[in-house]
Amino acid sequence: MFNLVKDEFDENSDDILASINKMLEKNEKEKQENKKEKRD
Repeated sequence: MFNLVKDEFDENSDDILASINKMLEKNEKEKQENKKEKRD
């Protein structure tokens, strides 16, 4: 039972980490765009 839960968590953790990385990349891009707009 525990192994089943752990396996499901491992699969979900990959999805969660991928989602977090995408959010961080999006935020970084938005920051860079905002800096560019302020310069202009």
